Amino acid sequence: MDSSRRHWTVFFFLAAAFNLCMGGPIFFASAWSYSVAYILPPDAATLRFWGDFGYAVMLIGLGHGGLGLDVDRIRGIVWLGIVAKLFDMIALPLRWWEGLAHPVVLAPAGIDGLFCLGFVWFLIRRPA
Repeated sequence: MDSSRRHWTVFFFLAAAFNLCMGGPIFFASAWSYSVAYILPPDAATLRFWGDFGYAVMLIGLGHGGLGLDVDRIRGIVWLGIVAKLFDMIALPLRWWEGLAHPVVLAPAGIDGLFCLGFVWFLIRRPA
């Protein structure tokens, strides 16, 4: 395995781990994780949607892990990751700015921003 491929393998495994670490608590401990992120108490439907969101975050993480296993084949998950991370980079700071979320949401938004830049760099450096 060349050093570039090894670098991207590690990068996408880190992206997968981040998504699993963020999505797991949202899915498995919806009420707790919601209270950490948001200010207003949720109703039952909100908690269900929050948990569903966590499941989607974990699925995208599994996709990043799959990409880490073969960085030369699966490109669609990179585009999905870019779009999802752009959403977080916009929505989470906006929720904080509106007074709906605790400042802690800015940390995953920033980390998603770094991964988003890495995904774009990957598409530039390793064209299909």
